[in-house]
Amino acid sequence: MKNNYDNWSQKQLIEEIKKLNKRKKYGIVWEDKPEQVADLCKEKLPVLVEVKDKKIETDENKPVNIFIEGDNYHALSVLNYTHNASIDVIYIDPPYNTGAKDWKYNNNYVDENDTYRHSKWLSMMQKRLILARRLLKRNGVLIVTIDDYELFGILGLLDEIGAKSLGHVCICIKPEGRRQSEYIMEAHEYALFVTWGKPVMRGLNVDFGLDFPEKDEVSKFRWEGLMRRDSTREDRGSSYWYPFYVSKDEKLSMTKKGGYSAVWPINTKGIERVWLWDKERASQNLQQIKAVVRKERITIYYKRREMGRVKPTSFWYGSKYNANAYGTRVLSSILPNNTFDYPKSVYSVLDCIDIFLPKNGTVLDYFAGSGTTAHATLLLNKSDNGSRKFILCTNNENRIAEDVCYPRIKKVIEGHKDYLDITKIKGNLKYFRTDFVDAEPTDRNKKKLVDKSTEMLCLKEECFNEIKKGHEFRIFKNNQKKHLGIVFDDEGINEFKKEVMRMNTKIIVYVFSLDDSAREEEFADISDLVELKPIPAVILNVYKRIFK
Repeated sequence: MKNNYDNWSQKQLIEEIKKLNKRKKYGIVWEDKPEQVADLCKEKLPVLVEVKDKKIETDENKPVNIFIEGDNYHALSVLNYTHNASIDVIYIDPPYNTGAKDWKYNNNYVDENDTYRHSKWLSMMQKRLILARRLLKRNGVLIVTIDDYELFGILGLLDEIGAKSLGHVCICIKPEGRRQSEYIMEAHEYALFVTWGKPVMRGLNVDFGLDFPEKDEVSKFRWEGLMRRDSTREDRGSSYWYPFYVSKDEKLSMTKKGGYSAVWPINTKGIERVWLWDKERASQNLQQIKAVVRKERITIYYKRREMGRVKPTSFWYGSKYNANAYGTRVLSSILPNNTFDYPKSVYSVLDCIDIFLPKNGTVLDYFAGSGTTAHATLLLNKSDNGSRKFILCTNNENRIAEDVCYPRIKKVIEGHKDYLDITKIKGNLKYFRTDFVDAEPTDRNKKKLVDKSTEMLCLKEECFNEIKKGHEFRIFKNNQKKHLGIVFDDEGINEFKKEVMRMNTKIIVYVFSLDDSAREEEFADISDLVELKPIPAVILNVYKRIFK
């Protein structure tokens, strides 16, 4: 029976609202905990300062990648101005909140005895996810990796902020399991894919990094060993444990014949493995298989065909996802004696971002850690001559930014002798640190914000090459012939206008103004050459919205 609220008195409506408010709601509930880095923004406004001696330039035709050292709350705040609705994919690997003192809240490590451990983690994540969501394009994708400690918390939080699930992937990162586990040895973690739009999926490139040098009437292919290296006879059962029969001249049969040798899936160490195909499939596709006799060893090969991109499944298993082999070992070889724990497999991150990141797209990682996302992005560009860009944000706790993340990126770009197949990839990088100006909206503070806005404006317009520095103005351009002008004070307007007329080219101009006007009357005589924007009003308006 429906209530007819139209006939209710005001008093009756108020009482009904009180009853509704007392009812339990479905969703995640936690006690929000104040965070110093967020509260600081009520008094100080974040800006960026370039660290020029950490700039990396190898090819002017390659895109410029961005590295921001500082608390990710402050970095995300700046990016809300410079990159609003312009990021294709956000990939984050946040602290897993295991209780092992792997992250800090208000300058104190959060351990397993902290009764507000989960509330602090959810508070920290929520503030950053809200800022990050505004950076995604309409059909952008957010990817969060997590394990069982906070799986249900993050799922509830993502639902709370309106994210739509695209699916969850379980990735086997440690096949032998975590031996320190008291009971069941965890071998996996999760990658959660969510969106607020309708993204276009590129799919999973199952052939990444492989060449297919041969071709038959069906497709391109490569010969690969038919024996599985990661499964035993006990794992797969008898249907994958059977012999091939091979003659001395490499003829192949599924039935026993005189003069033919039986070949079982046993590796060089005598371990009983299995074949990739069961016996029925092998019998039906014998023409796709060959035997090669070398001295005392007979190897069985099959035609692995080029598959390209496929729709990914919810379970990823394979040696390339092993965090020890392609995370810890790779990082330790590139940066000996580094102290970073548990880096991701570069191929695990690569596959995650590749599914939705276009060839010219931008990926953001604001829990950058050891820089695996940068490495994966550069590898993708190498594979298909793409022009993807990355933006990394990390603090410098334990000097992780300066001693791990940045040096790794530099090594990947310059090349490392032990990993030339996945390094020596040309790229460019700008390194920034967060800084602050006073938030009180006085004319003096507005002028300070303008004076410190150069890096933010260059980042927003992607113009980093300075071509003119005059009295109270600067001019930049990029390799797409886009021009940016910044006028810091009234005294610079006339000289700046003369330079624009001499250049005779269209230019985006940010003009110092104490209000929301862009001083249009001052530029009326060159209005056909300039696109005017006021500063600091355009920056302050963003900060007012996110710090309210």
